[in-house]
Amino acid sequence: MKKIIFYLFVILVITGFILSAWFIFILLNPIRLEQSAKFTITEGTGVNEISAALKQQGIIKSSFVFETYAYLKDIEGQFKAGEYSLPAVVNIKRLVDILTDSQAASNLILLVKEGETIADIDQSLSTQGQFASGDFQKSLQNLNQEFLAERSFLSDKPASASLEGYLFPDTYYFFSYSSTEDIVRKMLANFDQKLDAELRSEISRQGKTIFEVITVASIIEREAKINPQNPSADANIISGIFWKRLAANMPLQADSTIGYVIGREPTAADLKIDSPYNTYLYFGLPPGPIGNPGLAAIKDAIYPEESDYFYFITEQNDQGTVHYAKTFEEHQRNIAEYLR
Repeated sequence: MKKIIFYLFVILVITGFILSAWFIFILLNPIRLEQSAKFTITEGTGVNEISAALKQQGIIKSSFVFETYAYLKDIEGQFKAGEYSLPAVVNIKRLVDILTDSQAASNLILLVKEGETIADIDQSLSTQGQFASGDFQKSLQNLNQEFLAERSFLSDKPASASLEGYLFPDTYYFFSYSSTEDIVRKMLANFDQKLDAELRSEISRQGKTIFEVITVASIIEREAKINPQNPSADANIISGIFWKRLAANMPLQADSTIGYVIGREPTAADLKIDSPYNTYLYFGLPPGPIGNPGLAAIKDAIYPEESDYFYFITEQNDQGTVHYAKTFEEHQRNIAEYLR
């Protein structure tokens, strides 16, 4: 009899362990939605009705785990009425937290300007109060590889390159419960939409890759000082110069690529820094984009204007006046007259 009781006890312990493990797995297992889903809770709706609606909409698979977790936390009566925009990746634990948060409808606003870098975006988010410095950059490194593989515009991006250049500049609105991964996903989705089929077709027709075009566009963004409201005609000409120099196996000699490494405008001494981003010392494109270009710069990179010029300088004035040269000697005269 004692052996039977013992064996029953062991079976109960093992069963309890298996059920607990299953419960925790379902509770924390990421649910990947096709896109950010909308979910509405009306006043007076109970936890059972909420879980049933979530399951019916395909947002959760287990009403039991959802309801049990709410009961265990003793918050089954704390679900807030309202319309929720759920993140693209969520689990049941986080979902319960979102739907019981009275501040869930509060928006986070993120302004990403043309040419800003990953570091700039990380800094902007760290001032919002809910993210620490470095959180955004960590989320880029930890982003699900399967998700990235499904983004066709990333197919020609070298594995060693970051997502610099693909985080489309715009004004973004997020809910207070959004994670840095939610923010990255939304920015990539925006890039995917803005780089439409016509632009991708033209890139392919020219025998270029999206990665090459975005890299050149990021340099144009810095060198041409593009105003999105009033794009400069110089950007098209500068684009043509860069592509022509690449085709002629000439160094790009773009100060902005060195500035990306040192974080400021380079001096004459900085032009000797040994870095693959130093386009004075290294031929071809730098290892990747030096910022996140806007649509105007991307179009300039795709549709360059042909000219007889091989060189240009930009004055450090309010207008950013550009002076072009066909020969190195003429270029040197421009430097002596306008930059010294």
